[in-house]
Amino acid sequence: MPRGRKKTLTPALEDYLTVIYEIQQKQPAARISTIARKVGVSLPSVTNAVRRLADLGYVEYEKYGLIILTSRGKRKAQSLYALQKRIKNFFHYVLGISIDVSEKLARHLSHYLTARTRERIKDFYRLIIDFSEDKAKELRKFIEESRKLVNVTALPEEVIEDLKAMEKEPEEEEEGE
Repeated sequence: MPRGRKKTLTPALEDYLTVIYEIQQKQPAARISTIARKVGVSLPSVTNAVRRLADLGYVEYEKYGLIILTSRGKRKAQSLYALQKRIKNFFHYVLGISIDVSEKLARHLSHYLTARTRERIKDFYRLIIDFSEDKAKELRKFIEESRKLVNVTALPEEVIEDLKAMEKEPEEEEEGE
C-alpha cells in the first residue's frame, strides 16, 4: 500500500465492500467495470479501492481478474448491508421518508456508528418496525434502559423546552417546492 495511506477500512471502502457484496448476491464474483457502473465512478478509482480492500484482506483480486469477498470481507459486508437495510427501513417505514433519501441516509450514517450503537439500533428496530400496542411496554422499557445508559432519570429542562418550542415552529418546506 502506498505511503501515507491508512491501513483501515474507510467509509468509502465500506461502500465498495457493500457494493461488491450486492453484486455477489446475484453472481459469483464482481468485476471492476460492474462496480464502477454501480457506484458511478471511474475504473481507476475502483481499481485503487479494490487493491486497498485486497491489502486489508477483505477481497481476493488479481489485475484484470474477478473480485471475490474473503470470508472476513463477506462477514463485514453482511453486517454493513444489514445495518444499512435497517436504517433505510426505519427512515422509510417509520418516519415516512422517501426510499431514495432513506437509502442515502442509511449509507452515510452506517459508517459512523459504533458496535454498541449498532446493537441499540437493532434492538430498537425490532420493537418499532412492526409496532403494535402489545409492544408499548417493551418500548417503554427500552427507553428507560436507554436513559440509564446515559445516566438520565428524567428529561433535562432544555429537552422539555425544546418540545414546547417545536409546537410553535412552522413546518419546513421541502427543497424545490
